[in-house]
Amino acid sequence: MSETVSSGQKRLEAHVEKTLRENNVIQKDSINGMMRGYDAGCSYDEKWLAFSFPVQQWQVNRVGNLHGGIICTAFDLTIAALARFYAGENFAPTISLDVKYVRPVKVGDTMTVKATAVSTGRRITQLIGEARSEESGKIVATAASVYMNVDTSAEKAAENKKSVR
Repeated sequence: MSETVSSGQKRLEAHVEKTLRENNVIQKDSINGMMRGYDAGCSYDEKWLAFSFPVQQWQVNRVGNLHGGIICTAFDLTIAALARFYAGENFAPTISLDVKYVRPVKVGDTMTVKATAVSTGRRITQLIGEARSEESGKIVATAASVYMNVDTSAEKAAENKKSVR
């Protein structure tokens, strides 16, 4: 029996909340937490989620715009969250992340990254991303990414067996 859209939407919303709690609270001192991402919406039916990131002074490049590596990080955090949702209990490492930069983003602006799943296969998940300036509404960068769904059930079973001893 297939999952209803409303139960799938609730699962996706819970996943977004859990991911942002992990990033911003548990990993607060890592790059994940320092990005200060927050929920910008999601749709189970349309296979997308979005995170917004305030552009902070520490993230600028030598000319005072948001550093390209930080834009890439925002894509990776957002797209990976959606890839992990489709991977379920499996591990979902990044296989590739291709970013195209369109225009600069200034400090004080907020960049919203929307990730959309294009294909959610058993082994490979292909996704695209779009980053927009909230100030101008314009696209600042686009991305295409591939994640692999790695079955880790054997490793988890072995860990559980060790912890029982």
